[in-house]
This record gives sequence, C-alpha cells and structure tokens, in this order.
Amino acid sequence: MVTVCSYPHEFDGAPHAVFWRPLAYFTMETRKDTDNLDEFEGASFLIGNEISFDLRKYAGHPEFTVSVYLPMQIEDLDEINDIINCVIKEFKLPKSAVGWRRGWDFNSGSVTRDSNDRLLEKEAKILFLKIAALQPRCRVTTTFVKNEVRRFYPLSPADRRPSLTRRKEQLWQQIVGNVIVHKSLFTQGLASRTTEGLRLKEKGLTYLKSIGFAPLSASCE
Repeated sequence: MVTVCSYPHEFDGAPHAVFWRPLAYFTMETRKDTDNLDEFEGASFLIGNEISFDLRKYAGHPEFTVSVYLPMQIEDLDEINDIINCVIKEFKLPKSAVGWRRGWDFNSGSVTRDSNDRLLEKEAKILFLKIAALQPRCRVTTTFVKNEVRRFYPLSPADRRPSLTRRKEQLWQQIVGNVIVHKSLFTQGLASRTTEGLRLKEKGLTYLKSIGFAPLSASCE
C-alpha cells in the first residue's frame, strides 16, 4: 500500500528512476519545494513503514515526467532496483512508463520514452477512477474523462493512431470508451453506472487511497 505524506521527508535524496507520467497522475497532494539544485514540485510517499521516497518534477526536466528520489544513504544497486520495482508495482504503473532507472545508460537532458508505451484498458480504468475522484459527488461522463485524460497521461504517437473500429476516434479514445462498455469497474464494485458514465463508490475510493492517489479524508458521500 502506498501512502502519500502530508509532510516532506527529511532526507537528502538522489534520483534513481524517471517515469513518463506527470505528478498529477500519482497524487492529488503536491507541494512546491527547493533543494540545493533548484525549485521543484513534488510529493512524498511511504510504502508500508519501510520505504520512503519522493516524486519530483524540476523545471527543465522533460514535460510529463517525474523522477523518483530515494535517501542518499541507499547506494546498493540491487536494493535500489528492488525499491524501484516495488514502487512500480504499488502504483500499478506499466513497465513501459519507465523512461530510465538506475543501472541503465543515461544521456544528460534526454529521457527516451518506450515506443510501446500507450494507454491500455487496465490503466485507463484507473484513470477513470482518478478523474472521478476529483469531481463533485465523484461522478463523471465518458466525454468528460476523454477531455481530462491529457492532464494525467501523456499521449504517445501510438495512442494517437486512428481506431480501427470507431470512426473519427483515436486509439486512446477507444480505450477510454471501452472502460464503460466492458463493465469491469461495475462488476468489481469500484463504481456504479450512470446514464453517461459512472460514479465512484467508496470501494473505488479505498482502492485509490491504496495506491496513494486520494487523501485519507476524501469521501464520495
């Protein structure tokens, strides 16, 4: 379980991974801060009581990315990679979203996005829930979600390919629409169907809290 912290970690951090997802994708609670290098927008997290890390976005870093910062005293490469694997798993992040991680070659100022990184239905379902959590009474229409997706997810060239089954839509728009059509959020009890979309249920909000997105005080009642 990932918990977003309401206070910053008091450690000197070092970057060990870059994700091709914006900070808003991970949490509703962010802060402005500074270190010895520059100003950044960030958030602090815990996994259980053992793993502490920050997600940070500095000015000048590639748009729609965040960097994972761990305490400076963690230096063993195997330990670092175990932690990064855990972060990826707990955030339900697709591995294609990883632009760089410790041990990979790195070109200063350039982080290459995986050409296979595109929105799949599993991730689109989570985005649907996240966007709903931010709206009054946790209700959204499919059209609203399609308009909001780009705030939380960077569309890739693969996402922008024309849909083969829905005229006038790009592939990512078809994937978002499939979330409602395939009904798994409803059968899992995470949301209830509305006329034009869905309403997030408390079980869905609890799920979002478990991946660090929603504050513990949030409610859909």
